[in-house]
Amino acid sequence: MQFFKKKTSDEIISLLGKGAELTGEISFTNGLRVEGCIKGKVRSEATLEIGAGGLVDAEVHIRKITINGEFKGIIRASDRVEIRKNGKVIGNIYSPCLIIEAGATFDGHCNMSEEKLISGKDGGALPKTSGPDIGKLL
Repeated sequence: MQFFKKKTSDEIISLLGKGAELTGEISFTNGLRVEGCIKGKVRSEATLEIGAGGLVDAEVHIRKITINGEFKGIIRASDRVEIRKNGKVIGNIYSPCLIIEAGATFDGHCNMSEEKLISGKDGGALPKTSGPDIGKLL
């Protein structure tokens, strides 16, 4: 007989509430919801959810992130990035899956290449290309 349900990394069990601010580095094993503010670095193999009033200004290495509030910085997600209709992202995204709902804001660059997702060696810089100018194609 099992009394406790096993928690998954998708389950949000921690909360940084409205009015709370964390500066520095944070890591966690189960999901985290941010209604306050994080500035610094975030590392986890779980889910990070930024609530409607939340702000994250950080370099993030995560499995999955859902953005309903505001994000500034670099996201390296091994699974997916979801920007909801009220979400705002300013920065670069490295993820194999990006979902942007209508009404969301994304000002930055996205790279879906496995090599850069894993290595992170580019430091957030854009890859140099030698192909044609995309503006000329449109």
